[in-house]
Amino acid sequence: MLWYKKILIKRERGIIASALFTVLFVLALLLWSFTLGKSFVWKKIEPISAPNLLDRAFYSALVYVTVGAVLYRLKLWLGLYILAVRKLRDRKLYKETKKFIWLLLILGMYGIFSKIVDLMNGIISFAYNILGLILYILPPLGASLIFVVLLVVFTKRYKFKK
Repeated sequence: MLWYKKILIKRERGIIASALFTVLFVLALLLWSFTLGKSFVWKKIEPISAPNLLDRAFYSALVYVTVGAVLYRLKLWLGLYILAVRKLRDRKLYKETKKFIWLLLILGMYGIFSKIVDLMNGIISFAYNILGLILYILPPLGASLIFVVLLVVFTKRYKFKK
């Protein structure tokens, strides 16, 4: 099993608990703000932020897992090695070309990942605002959602302890 799958499986309970807490917290805050008399206003939120370009290790790892793995399977690095080292007898050319290609891949991943983060923020913002609108129109629905989720969580914990 791959290392990141092991970590996700190991931390599964914590991930689910934190996501559940976040959803319940947002529901409670929305209900609270509406009970204080605030009206519904469409807001753009951006809870996810992309790492900056200077965080080279993150983007390098992202390239390594995605595009780099594809290029490795397509034997790009082997072809470059054969051309530069075996045919032209220049190991420095091989290393410099590989660095240049990797830098281009990192820059490309930065652009792509920024767009993915913007898309995810747009989806989260839309869901948040739709949820806020529904709760503004039907506050008892939000209160019952919080109650049901808490009830399910506590009953599952009680069953697991038996």
